[in-house]
Amino acid sequence: MKAGIVVSVIASLLVGCATTPGAKSGSLASRLVGTWQVMELVDTDLAGKAVRPYGEHPVGYIVYDATGHMHVQVMRTPATPPFADGDQKGSDREVRGAYDGYIAYFGTYRVDEAQGQVIHQVQGSLMPSYTGTDQTRPIKLVGDELIIEGDTAGGHFYRRLRRVK
Repeated sequence: MKAGIVVSVIASLLVGCATTPGAKSGSLASRLVGTWQVMELVDTDLAGKAVRPYGEHPVGYIVYDATGHMHVQVMRTPATPPFADGDQKGSDREVRGAYDGYIAYFGTYRVDEAQGQVIHQVQGSLMPSYTGTDQTRPIKLVGDELIIEGDTAGGHFYRRLRRVK
């Protein structure tokens, strides 16, 4: 009986190692779990013009947890200046600048291993048109880098993130 317990404990440890965030093996879904820091974010239009909507060095994270929940927060750098009249009293121009300089949404996610995609099931978003939608993202994991890259009707998007250790 004791040998069976030891075997069970060893098997549990081995399974845990295979699904530890940052592990080189295991399913795409298990390797995706973790906190990812935004390193680069580039959109390219159909004419080939590259735009960095959140600046040269955006700040932010995407978090995928083991329970299937996720959230995204990205901020432009340099940061939007504070509102002149206080936190809740921005002018229309100041509020628009703050909105354009930040993206945030949360929800659940699922991974399509065969297609190499993560599907963000958005429950709430700073951008109202995202709320209640599925946002599909083609992904690649290369070591501790997460690459989210694909084409849209308006061009191409590229996101490079690094696992937070």
